[in-house]
Amino acid sequence: KQWYQRRVRGDPSGECTLLAGGTGRGTDLATVYCLEYTESGGYTRLFSGYSDSIKVWNLDRKIQCQTLDRHQGTVACLSVVRGKLYSGGYDQTVKVWRGSKIG
Repeated sequence: KQWYQRRVRGDPSGECTLLAGGTGRGTDLATVYCLEYTESGGYTRLFSGYSDSIKVWNLDRKIQCQTLDRHQGTVACLSVVRGKLYSGGYDQTVKVWRGSKIG
């Protein structure tokens, strides 16, 4: 899948950008319910919670590098603590994610 970055309309500074997946025509855009980021090991990761998954973004390269999809409902909150990603969902579960891409 190709990923693209573009300036957000109405931001004259050019400091606000949109990272999104797919064709670039808006067809793959979805509601983001929560965000978290971490800087570790020389990498900056952004985690975004969606209706039933978490996307992991490499902000240094501006690409999506992984999708975590174990929730059965909307991902409502995210937190990174000591190299682990914690996610809470409307499925009434808390998941603990470990791995090299978590940071």
